[in-house]
Amino acid sequence: PALRRLHVEHGRPVTMRLSSLGAATTLAVALSVSAQQQHVPRAPRRFGRASKLTAARSPLGGSVALPSTQNCTWSNYTQVVDHFSRGNQGATFSQRLCTYAGFMADGADARPDLVLFYTGNESPVDEYINNTGLMWEAPAALGLENVLLVFAEHRFEGESLLPTVGMENCMAYGTVEQALADYATIISSLQAGFPASTTGASSSKVPVVAVGGSYGGMLAGWLRMKYPSAVVGAIAGSAPIWGFPLTDVPLDSSAVATTRSFTATGGAGSDRCADNLLAAWSVMDAIGTSDEGRAFLQSTFKLCSPLKDHAAVKELIQGVSGVFFDLSEANYPFESTYITSAVGPGYYPLPAWPLRVACASGLESDHEVTIEGDKASVSYTVNAAPSVEGGEGVQVEVEWDSAKGAKAYTVDEIEATAIPALLDGVREAWAVWCNVTGELQCFGTSSCTTGASGHTPISPQRAGSPRGTAETLEAAETEAPQRTLVTGDGEAAGEAGDNVCTATTIGSWGPVCCNDDLYLVNYMAQGVGNDMYWPPNQAEGFTMESVLGPNGELQAGCNAGAGLYGYPETSDPWAHWLDTFFGGKSMDSASNIIFSNGLLDPWSGAGVYAEGSAPYPELAYTGPTVQNITADGSVQALILDLGAHHLDLMFMDDNDPECAIFAREVELAAIKKWAA
Repeated sequence: PALRRLHVEHGRPVTMRLSSLGAATTLAVALSVSAQQQHVPRAPRRFGRASKLTAARSPLGGSVALPSTQNCTWSNYTQVVDHFSRGNQGATFSQRLCTYAGFMADGADARPDLVLFYTGNESPVDEYINNTGLMWEAPAALGLENVLLVFAEHRFEGESLLPTVGMENCMAYGTVEQALADYATIISSLQAGFPASTTGASSSKVPVVAVGGSYGGMLAGWLRMKYPSAVVGAIAGSAPIWGFPLTDVPLDSSAVATTRSFTATGGAGSDRCADNLLAAWSVMDAIGTSDEGRAFLQSTFKLCSPLKDHAAVKELIQGVSGVFFDLSEANYPFESTYITSAVGPGYYPLPAWPLRVACASGLESDHEVTIEGDKASVSYTVNAAPSVEGGEGVQVEVEWDSAKGAKAYTVDEIEATAIPALLDGVREAWAVWCNVTGELQCFGTSSCTTGASGHTPISPQRAGSPRGTAETLEAAETEAPQRTLVTGDGEAAGEAGDNVCTATTIGSWGPVCCNDDLYLVNYMAQGVGNDMYWPPNQAEGFTMESVLGPNGELQAGCNAGAGLYGYPETSDPWAHWLDTFFGGKSMDSASNIIFSNGLLDPWSGAGVYAEGSAPYPELAYTGPTVQNITADGSVQALILDLGAHHLDLMFMDDNDPECAIFAREVELAAIKKWAA
């Protein structure tokens, strides 16, 4: 739909009032050049996440660039370190806010009809300002005269850092609970600063809707659940809140979702792309048992260093297959730097539909390589037909994590099949991510792998802070054992003063995982019979307990690092506390939340779905686009069959699939209803 008239006051400083802990603080709402003069970014940023067609219809006008941090009015909110009297009650830190009042037709001092509030997540808030197009495009679509945008930065991120030096147990304050309380407090202060309602209802509040994607989506949904008086509703994009062990999420659901993009269901030219990849891994493994075979693989994959042994071949397989997790997150219909800037080499744009590009690089061709047997039980034979007269072909037997060639094939025998062309296609698919810069002449086997070991919401063992070296602790008899704080040296904290921090730190994900046991487990298995990966990374017949350990058994806590203290001494891989605090899969008391799940997104398997309707292990989804999660329909899930990581929150693009267009319509209709 065409955008309506926009209320933009370029370059004219206007002001609004924000009370902070009872004290009035003035926010200068200056747009465009004025805002740039007030706040100088620490480093220049490039924004390649949207097409030129999108930029041509920017929410700020037809000839204006897409909105970004340059349109922000920056301010610092004086936030308390501890909302729950755990200590340091008087300590505060400056929490960074971006405010935009260009959609306030009556001026920044007016009472808004609506506040759209972004719940910042595990990066500097700049990333979400630059990419959350739904918030920038909503005011015109909603038809409201006065809409205020607020983007809040998560504690421990960007410039919202705690004064850790001299603070006891400084790392203990990086929790989901503290972050939610931060946002509720900011919203309360905003409300106190707004002019009174002209309707005569002096106690009425301005409606605030929380918006967030990924971990920010988790926070948006949880903010509505835990602080329903602060926000009237929440748009939670790609929020994997059902990815914890006690929700019984399938451990390989991320691998299944990633595989979807390599099939016709996910937009590839055919299912052959996924089948060719599955066949390639075991062929590479079998070829790599000989020196001659490893030299062939080094040449084929343009590796910088020789593959010294068979273990190096397995590392190559992991390195190549590992990038597809990130490419699945970033499988947008437009060029984008959103994922590459977060976990990759920097602000280098991936092509539109990068996994379609990966498949089209040769993996959709018929290389006369077939798989016979039972893929579901990982017991099959890969056959590569001869491509020359008199050739015998190549045959590899696969039994779970073992691949064995029918014989020790020579390079001449391998080259007498289409295996070289197949592996060329695998290399080019790898290069879509690994050589996104276009500058590499050779590749390292693992240098460009991120996947589930990068920024993604994962368990404390692989979060930002390193693990301690203590042995796994014996579990207490109770279901929720007591825990003590651990020092930076891995020792339990003793008397007050033993655990005073002497270092600074940045990054929220490690603290959140280590303090709250934010154990998302939907990525922990792959290659176990439902996807395109091999070899399996779990033992045959694996269970949740075989992967995590017995339910109730504690493990060693995180090591905060030199000069940092406050993490619990132990961790609970089953995340009992978060399950208790947020109610697990129960939504009985929740209302006014829309969860979105893009089925091309690896995190979609941990999203919210109606009972029994999650698309697993099937790749195709034939159910409704809108699912009612609660009986009254006030909590809903949107299913985007061609959606990558919170695509619905991105700036709209002329190449958007129908599911994204429809999802935004549903979300905007809900926001308008909640704001009424």
